[in-house]
Amino acid sequence: MNRFFVPPDSIVDANFVLRDPDTVFQIRKVLRLRVGKKIILLDNSGFEFPAEILEIERHEINLKILEKRKNVADPDLKINLFQSLPNSIAKFEEILKHATEVGVANFFPVISERSELRKLRNPERLAKILREAAEQSGRGKIPELAEPRKFGKIWDEPPAGLNLVADSFSTEPELRKFFPDIREFGTTNIFVGPEGGFSEKEIATARNFGAKTFSLGRRILRTETAGVAIASAIFFG
Repeated sequence: MNRFFVPPDSIVDANFVLRDPDTVFQIRKVLRLRVGKKIILLDNSGFEFPAEILEIERHEINLKILEKRKNVADPDLKINLFQSLPNSIAKFEEILKHATEVGVANFFPVISERSELRKLRNPERLAKILREAAEQSGRGKIPELAEPRKFGKIWDEPPAGLNLVADSFSTEPELRKFFPDIREFGTTNIFVGPEGGFSEKEIATARNFGAKTFSLGRRILRTETAGVAIASAIFFG
């Protein structure tokens, strides 16, 4: 069934009126769903609501909520991706999309020494990418996207959980050696550098605050690939 996010706490009884213009248009004109068809509504709480279409108007759709059930697609492990900004917004959008599909909980854009992109514009577009990726992959919550922060500022108050920094050019232990620690902590913060990786100074700073560095193995991954590959390895490893 097709899945659509609605505003939090907006589902209060069995009758629901969908008025979001984009969603109404998608149901009416793109998917061409008809009365009697069933869809799933999500209110970003971790629950999902199967619903039946009762009436389709030009600007709204009337639905009947059939049940409330726990979403089971979101991973039990919590992985936050501290992604250094790449050299193009298109790459960052790709990261958001695919890492959301894999199961990353939250995104923290990082401005590192070698980052070329320094700001994120058009937050509405980025929010839409996150929402659509969460809908497509069956998740019950949309990942949150924080404001970009400089790498050094992050360590003024180190993130809670296990902090793991990808170091493509080192002989550090590979990621799988940290799997027992990842299961124990529950929350893991993965740090991925931009094109060219983190600088030696940045690696040293992270280590000084207790972060662990790890190698990605013999192959060097692109920055837009690394975070997705790391999260996938953890979830499915």
